[in-house]
Amino acid sequence: MVTFASPNNAKTFVLPEKQDDIQSLLTQTVPLDKIRTKLEMTLLALNSLIGINYESIVRVASKLNIPAKIADELAFSALVVGKEKGEKQVVSQNQSLTVKEAQSFMLIICHLAKQNQALIRRAVALMEQMSSQNSKFQSVTLLREYLDNFKKVYQDYYWNPENTIPYDLETLALKLLVDLLFYSAPQGYNRLLSSLKS
Repeated sequence: MVTFASPNNAKTFVLPEKQDDIQSLLTQTVPLDKIRTKLEMTLLALNSLIGINYESIVRVASKLNIPAKIADELAFSALVVGKEKGEKQVVSQNQSLTVKEAQSFMLIICHLAKQNQALIRRAVALMEQMSSQNSKFQSVTLLREYLDNFKKVYQDYYWNPENTIPYDLETLALKLLVDLLFYSAPQGYNRLLSSLKS
């Protein structure tokens, strides 16, 4: 299981649950930095697999009736790596999500996952096949490209000369790939929500 560390002084907020509509607030509070990190990691995994750009995020947000200002913030926050390394990290780690931004982030992730469910299923099936055969994941082109892309975007996104990678990136990338399969299902939003509460 992959866990994400969070500072002791992290702020918290109550994340609403969406079924058909937002009906109630969850009683459990969740660290803001933990939510942002998990959502950004999930979107980076999607980006590594299918290739997402700024315009595609804004387009999906428009389709989902997400306000343009929020779409712009999420697209920049999750995908744009500054030319000067370090700039992106400051944006990500120092800004907290509002409830509306968290909802929007989750809707975008689930929508993109559903759109690309066939590719996600194929990647997970190949992963399971390689695992059962005790073969290297890198021996399959789709998985090799996904893992290489994930490593690159992760290191670009969280670049800091004083930081070391706290866990095995391949394990993290493969775990997120399986998660994406769940988020591509009809109840993907609720599954993503549940993962944020853990």
